[in-house]
Amino acid sequence: MKRRSFLAASAAMASTVTVTGLGLGARPAAAAGGTAPGAAPAASNVFIEPAKPQLTVPHAQPGDRIAVTVSVPGGDPVWSGSLTADAAGRARITVPVGRGYYTAAYQLTRASGTVTATDTFCVLGAIAATVPGLGVNTHFGFGPDPWDPTVLSPLIAAAGIATVRDTEEWWGAEPTKGTYDFSLYRQYRASLVANGLTDLPVLSFNNAHYDGGATPYTDAGRAGFAQYAVELVKQNPQVAAVEVFNEFNIPTFGARGGSPANCQPDYYFLLLQATVTELRKHYPHLRYVAPASSGVPIDWLKAVFDLGGLDYVDAVSVHPYCYPAAPDQLAQQLRQVDALVRSYGVRRDLWISELGWTDATTQRSVDARTQAAYAVQSAATAYATGVRDFFWYDFMDDGTDSAEQEQNFGMVRMVSGGSTRPKPAYAAYANLARQLTVAATPSGPAGLTRDAPADGVTRVMIPGRPGTTWMLWAAAPTPFAVTVAGTAILTDTYGAAVRVSGAPGAGTFSLTLGPEPVYLASPRPLAVAGSVRHRLTAHEAKRGEDLKATWLVDNTGGDRPVTAKLRSGGRIVATAVAAAGARSSTEVVLGTAEAAGRRTVHASVTEDDGVVALLAAEYLVAEPLTLSVLHVLKDGQDALRVRLANSGSTAQDVPSLAWAVGPVRGSESDLTIAAGAVDERFVPLAGLTARAPYEVEATMGDGAQLTSTGDVVVVAASDLRHVPRRTVTVDGVNELAGSPRTGTSSEGTVVMTGYQGAQDLSFDFWLSHDADRFYLTVAATDDVHNGSAIGDQIWQNDSLQFAVGAGTPGEAQTWNEIGASLVGGAVSTWRWSGPSTGALLAGDAAVVRSGTTTTYEVGIAWSDLGIDPSGGLISFSMLVNDNDGQGRKGYVEWASGIGDAKDSALFNGFVLDA
Repeated sequence: MKRRSFLAASAAMASTVTVTGLGLGARPAAAAGGTAPGAAPAASNVFIEPAKPQLTVPHAQPGDRIAVTVSVPGGDPVWSGSLTADAAGRARITVPVGRGYYTAAYQLTRASGTVTATDTFCVLGAIAATVPGLGVNTHFGFGPDPWDPTVLSPLIAAAGIATVRDTEEWWGAEPTKGTYDFSLYRQYRASLVANGLTDLPVLSFNNAHYDGGATPYTDAGRAGFAQYAVELVKQNPQVAAVEVFNEFNIPTFGARGGSPANCQPDYYFLLLQATVTELRKHYPHLRYVAPASSGVPIDWLKAVFDLGGLDYVDAVSVHPYCYPAAPDQLAQQLRQVDALVRSYGVRRDLWISELGWTDATTQRSVDARTQAAYAVQSAATAYATGVRDFFWYDFMDDGTDSAEQEQNFGMVRMVSGGSTRPKPAYAAYANLARQLTVAATPSGPAGLTRDAPADGVTRVMIPGRPGTTWMLWAAAPTPFAVTVAGTAILTDTYGAAVRVSGAPGAGTFSLTLGPEPVYLASPRPLAVAGSVRHRLTAHEAKRGEDLKATWLVDNTGGDRPVTAKLRSGGRIVATAVAAAGARSSTEVVLGTAEAAGRRTVHASVTEDDGVVALLAAEYLVAEPLTLSVLHVLKDGQDALRVRLANSGSTAQDVPSLAWAVGPVRGSESDLTIAAGAVDERFVPLAGLTARAPYEVEATMGDGAQLTSTGDVVVVAASDLRHVPRRTVTVDGVNELAGSPRTGTSSEGTVVMTGYQGAQDLSFDFWLSHDADRFYLTVAATDDVHNGSAIGDQIWQNDSLQFAVGAGTPGEAQTWNEIGASLVGGAVSTWRWSGPSTGALLAGDAAVVRSGTTTTYEVGIAWSDLGIDPSGGLISFSMLVNDNDGQGRKGYVEWASGIGDAKDSALFNGFVLDA
């Protein structure tokens, strides 16, 4: 499913991937088996204890008076100070904070006014050795600009990462046939060695002198590729392993240049066989990692293994990307791969050589804190499920455009001026490395186990001496009761630690668990339960209003009164007394919502001066006034609906509301929107016959501005299809079979290898709707049904995929992409994009197979789709995938915009009938 476009050194060869491995060739160092990391460059704002964080204020000018506020992830301020820039404009300040990840906000006051700036930094504990098995992908093979190894290699080592996955691609390494130039590889590898790092070369991809520059598909092309592999290993005869190609199973790599190989497993097997056979002649010590598949394509892997692929590999590698969804399905997918390998009567190590999440601003992105959380969740889950080597993709952002998905997978920002900046994921990954040292071995972290001690909680045990580290997280912020013997050390995602103890006589403390994992170091096992003594529940929050919460003290099981103090931000927020056998509920104010967006307030509770609870109130701070713009049909005519809704507790003044739609301009002034009220107006679109940009801007009374931009596309009524109003029972029985079809596969496009006609794959489908839900019914004819992939990988099965968005084609900037498949007799669903991701709610889909017909029914609430049906316009596209047991053959697509390029402009437009 993943389709990345990498920064390229050549427009013709625009891709590269990277790998990291299990302590590959690591020099002996500490007992963990890694290499002692060097010092981190302070210029990149990464500080290793005992060094103190000393920050340089950006954009300072001579004489500036500077106020500094330092905050932790979530927004809690932890320190403030001030300084004055010197006569040269230099301003440096030492911040007295300990381990963790921080944002520094600067307010610079000068004669011309006040300006602001921000910066990030982290403080890490010392680490004696890198952690074998913990790796990261890099793009050093693109060249030193901006992938500067002298800046980045020390940061990689300082994090505790042992191995870099990278390469010099075949096209660049053999510029003239038979003549090799590995200068780029030698250059960056020298920096890796200097910093105690090892590398895993990825053998990739194609060369203009062989097979016409296509993905290798002839004996001559495979021989050329194998010789390139031999020449690369000559540059580093001590390398422990290589990975043979990358993501051959997707067109980006497996069908370059229109190659007849076309991602097929038999062509990959021949390439693997030729390469490993040649390498073994020269380097019998090498270990071989393959096939580095995109996703977890069980059927494709099985086809490679059926041909004998396991005879040529020592480790099976996969890239189980599922962004933006959480890595909840990862353990199950890894067990599938392991079971497949074992079914051949052999054992092979299991590697994840790429996995990552992007923190761009696209619909398939997550925020920076979630990226950090998923980095450590996925690595811990992988190790606890038997993975020996795990590699995050990738170490540095590939660009600076926050709206470009592919540019924001990094743990650090792009190097500029000889330095970079850490993102939360860097501090989180480095802290994970420090937690893993107790379980490190020369071949990777060992002995980790994973379970679910309470509903919604994941626990990973990291064994060590003298005690065990317990890693805990939950899908959503929820308080739990954790019982330990005596006291324990709790470390947050980013490395900040605190000593906690249970309530007197009980040994239990209350802890808010969420997606950002915490670590508890305890000599004895701990228990987790859902019944808590202290609970902090956040209320809805609007910008500019108080952050309110309810603090509940449950002493119903106690035999004496409890006096507790709630502390946050260095102050006592409230004191509560709960009588024996009773509860106490206190409304508290935890500060002010100064900005819209995610805000987390951390608090502690003490009883008898001992910390008995670490709680968090999670807010999604909204603007009190929201602006929404939608293309609608108003009395049968196209119009742009501009809506201002006040969900705040007080009236909101809007001095100015202005809009521009193509050549049309308009404005209103001095509006007042009462609390709970909605102001709505319609801009006629008569006369517009093509795509036109729009911009709507509302200026609020406090000067804040709300802006909505996009395109409006007026479509002739004759070009819009209709969705009848009819409720469907979602049970897999096609009750619309006798009614007019919305569309059929004969109107679509076949994108498939070896298509055999309508009996191979064809379909009819029907759309309908009612006031509450959108319905899709599909009757697909398919001679062979096959489905073994799960979760976000169901697109590789015989399956349905469709997309639906608001407005006419090309207007939706975000939309829903949803799939359904029959796997082992059960319905498996997935939403890849939309207001939420992951499996659909129970009952939203049904799939029934009868003979050669598969009936798909989906019925999803409009509110769950994030679409307001009152607009009357939607855009839609769908396809049905085909898999006859050798992996996904391809698909038949009706309309377009999801099978290849993700583009709502390629959808078809519909009117929702009243």
